[in-house]
Amino acid sequence: MKIHFHIAKNKKAKVVADELLSLYGQVDLSRAEVIVAVGGDGAMLAAMRESITFNIPVFGLNRGNIGFLMNDFHKLNLIERLKDANEIIVHPLEMVAVDSKNKKYVELAINEVAIFRRTHQSAIISIKIDDTERLSELTCDGVMVATPVGSTAYNLSAHGPILPIGSEILALTPISPFRPRRWRGALIKNKSIIEFNIINPKLRPVSASADAKEVKNIKQVSVSQKHNIDLRILYDKTNGMEDKYLKEQFSIG
Repeated sequence: MKIHFHIAKNKKAKVVADELLSLYGQVDLSRAEVIVAVGGDGAMLAAMRESITFNIPVFGLNRGNIGFLMNDFHKLNLIERLKDANEIIVHPLEMVAVDSKNKKYVELAINEVAIFRRTHQSAIISIKIDDTERLSELTCDGVMVATPVGSTAYNLSAHGPILPIGSEILALTPISPFRPRRWRGALIKNKSIIEFNIINPKLRPVSASADAKEVKNIKQVSVSQKHNIDLRILYDKTNGMEDKYLKEQFSIG
């Protein structure tokens, strides 16, 4: 099997890099049948981005911290694990952001698209779902749209819901909402278009990010899921990705 290893720069990943390359070799992405990401969830997300052009699956080996998207690290029997692995297909979000100079930015996000304030003043944001205004003024530190894959990351830390892998919904989650104080977010169909308009962006500047890609001084953001882009994740049969997300909903740690 032709493998392209995407190895993180942390010490735990680097220490096993030479041995993995010696055991299994390394091919260019254009010739690879699979990408093996070695590191944490950050390495997995970067490898998934690389996979889009070539439509090849990604298998994660955990040499990071949490590694929620990863499989347990074992350096032996990798080929057998790859052949026996289960596959799930997920789709990224597309963020279209317009800044204060009317420049448009288009970025993909696997975990979430987030909007957040840039100064001491709260952001004030209106929210539309499929061209219908649902919230005229959300005063907050920010707001995000998270995929099921990303629902256990930043979204969960902002008290958003964990979404089952494969579910056809997105989480719309506020970050430290001040008004309306009791609004805790919403679940949105993944075929919807979510639009954010920033109220008084010069006085209350905000940024928008698609995972790690940040755009500053934005005035409008629309978010939709790209169902024509398949991201293929491989995981061990003993890993139970769906079960892992279910267990996380009952975790109190």
